Parts: sequence; structure tokens; C-alpha cells
Amino acid sequence: MNNSLKASVVAIVATLGLSSSAQAGIFDFDPAEGSFFASGFGGIAIPSDADFEGVQAPVGDVPGVAGDPANVEASFDNSFYYGGSVGARLPFKYWTYFQPRVELEISRFDSGDVNGGSFNGGTQTFSGSQSATFYLITNNSDIIWSEDQRIVPYFGGGLGIADYDATIDYFPNNGVATSPTFQATNTGSAFTTVSTLGATLKTNSRFDIFVEGRYLKTYGLDAERRFVADDGFSASLDDDPDGFTFTGGIRLNF
Repeated sequence: MNNSLKASVVAIVATLGLSSSAQAGIFDFDPAEGSFFASGFGGIAIPSDADFEGVQAPVGDVPGVAGDPANVEASFDNSFYYGGSVGARLPFKYWTYFQPRVELEISRFDSGDVNGGSFNGGTQTFSGSQSATFYLITNNSDIIWSEDQRIVPYFGGGLGIADYDATIDYFPNNGVATSPTFQATNTGSAFTTVSTLGATLKTNSRFDIFVEGRYLKTYGLDAERRFVADDGFSASLDDDPDGFTFTGGIRLNF
């Protein structure tokens, strides 16, 4: 068999294989299914309790015992969460019912005020706040079983970077201190993942309304515990902040 004939046979087999896969519903390509969109959303962020863990290493006259634990726990109020994205519906479905959407997103929550906490399990008075900006790429899959379907559930996830800024102030309830004596600060960027579950209401060809729940987690943020009186270093701390969001939004289709 000469080379050109071999190439022809390979091409025919490959075409039949792709056709068979498409008929089986693994990948059903349709250029008309592809489109672009932009979206905006807002809702509530429910941060999980922070758990900063470290070992004391006081510098100079900073109070503390080197080698002792430095574990700061803090809880936060719920806060407003908002953002926007641009994206594209890819021109195919997989496994018959699932059409993917890829999005680039910026989102943020502000002023998650500290409403309590403890240092090494003790009793202290806490204050402070946290905020974060997320830069994410997500891949959600719409579940479509009918051409005239108005409610479209979806699921997916993504990854990106979070810029965090948290300040946690506290002082012991010993009747002596009346203002913060120590502070844990958590400022920096770190890797973030997101899992999503939502549903879209298709109002017309141009506008969609959607609701969505998320779980966000950021990994390996570095923080510091410092003595407020002279800004003296006390300990390095680690935390993986996480939490849930519940939002509603509008999607504009092009």
C-alpha cells in the first residue's frame, strides 16, 4: 500500500471515528451554539472562621515565649460580594447534555468585620476586618436537555489568584488592657480555587438571570503577629481562608 493510499485510509478511519463519537454524544459540535457574553453579580459572602497557626518568636522586648504556639482564631461578619466577568459558550456539547462556558472574572468582598476570636484558646476582645479581590478563570457546564428550556442548571469550578487584606486586633480580658495589644495581619496574594453550582433563567435571547452558590478557598497565605506598642515582630502565621458566597446576577448575550 503506497503512502497516499495509507493517508487516505487513515483519514477515512479518523472521520468515521469522530462521527461515531459525535453520534454517541461524547462531543456534538455545532458552531451555532457558540456565543459570547458579559455578566455582573452581587450577593453575600459568608467567610469561614480564620485559623492562623504559628510558633512564637518574639523579637527584642516583645512579650511572649519563643517556641510556644501562636494560634489566632477569628470569626467574621457576613459581607457584600460582587463582581463581573466576560466569557464564551463553546460551540459543542459533551455527553449529550452539557455545554461548557469559559469565563474570566474579577470579584471582591469588603469589610468582613471581626466579631470574635481567641489566642491559644484564651479569652480576648477582638476587632478588625478583612477583604479580598479574586482574579479567576472558571469553566461551568450548562445542563441542556431541551431547545426551549427556560431554566438551565449548571455546575463547574475554576482557579486563580486572590489578593487578601486582613487585620485582626485583640487584647486580653484581664482588666488591664483596654485597646489592642497584638495584631495579626494577613496581606498578600495566593492561589485560589472555586467550585460553583447555579441555575440560569433564560428571559430572552439577549438577557439571562442567574443565581449561584460558591465555595472559595485560598491556599498558603502568610501572616504576621505583631506587638502593637512598638510594632515588634512576634510570630509568622499560616492560614487557608475559605468561605461560601450566594449571589444573583444578569448575563448579557452577544
